[in-house]
Amino acid sequence: MTGPSQPPRSVSSLLTEVDHVLRQGLAAGATVHPTGFAALDATLTGGFRSGELVLVGGAAGNGKTTLGFQFARNAVAAGGTALVFSYEHEAHTLLERLISMEAMESLQSLEGAGAVDTFGISNAADVHSVRAAFEAGSQGAPLDALLAGLTGGREAHAALTGYGERLHLHESSGATTTLDEIARTVREVTVAAGAAPLVLVDYLQKIPVPGTTEDERTTAAVEGLKDLALEVGAPIVAISAADKDALASGHRMRTHDLRGTSSLAYEADVVLIVSDKVDVVSREHLVYDLGNIQRFRDWTVVTVEKNRHGRAHVELEFAKDFEHGRFHTRGNEVKERLIDERVFTT
Repeated sequence: MTGPSQPPRSVSSLLTEVDHVLRQGLAAGATVHPTGFAALDATLTGGFRSGELVLVGGAAGNGKTTLGFQFARNAVAAGGTALVFSYEHEAHTLLERLISMEAMESLQSLEGAGAVDTFGISNAADVHSVRAAFEAGSQGAPLDALLAGLTGGREAHAALTGYGERLHLHESSGATTTLDEIARTVREVTVAAGAAPLVLVDYLQKIPVPGTTEDERTTAAVEGLKDLALEVGAPIVAISAADKDALASGHRMRTHDLRGTSSLAYEADVVLIVSDKVDVVSREHLVYDLGNIQRFRDWTVVTVEKNRHGRAHVELEFAKDFEHGRFHTRGNEVKERLIDERVFTT
């Protein structure tokens, strides 16, 4: 994928352009897309920026897709537009997650209702109950009536109806959803919405690109996504798989453990590594208090390993709520010592 070549611009022309934009009362800098996770947004000085490539890596089952999909959901819930390329899940599977997520969000918004505790254990419709309701059918009743029978289902339907036109799900194929197809779709959504969407690609190594080795293919994919982000002014969040060697017990995953090539580290503007807290916390926190083992299993650590526009080397933790296809958005900086505390630096 190649974009049109741009001629050089003088600083004088840029000053004139910025002055013109400011006189219209508009922002002259990048467009910032909040992630919806307060601690992460504070670290990223607001969120993801237009033109940025964001990598999310981690071992299988640690919540990479859940986190990325929640970024997309939070973007549209805040009034923006998002586009999800899913090489792993059908659109209906993502819809089930969305309904459960919104059911939980609706209960959390009810202050004093007593339906939710610190870890989100509630009677809100979980992913399994939504799936079961869909598979059982409704004897001809409409969707809103079916969801009304699930706790939080009515509110979830209203939320999805409200932002549904701004959240686009692309059932991607490792055979046909090439970089050119991704670029064409992103441009179409940008034109229709009047602004570039937040883009999620799940996942990077599934994009069909030419190359005889995985390093060559990964390099082509990551460079193509970065070029597209700059061209359309969209933040692109790409999930990245990890090398098998990085999955060994006792090893803490880092940027260099992502499958492919060093170009992943160089092209990305932000790198987030997702880990189960129990796997990365230092051993002394486990042997002296065995209760910590179970408590730490309920938390995920998101390491901001690279961040061009803010602080890096930051360890954040968020409580899991995988039953509802989400994380709790209120997080903290990790207080415990973690293993292998060295992080990737530029």
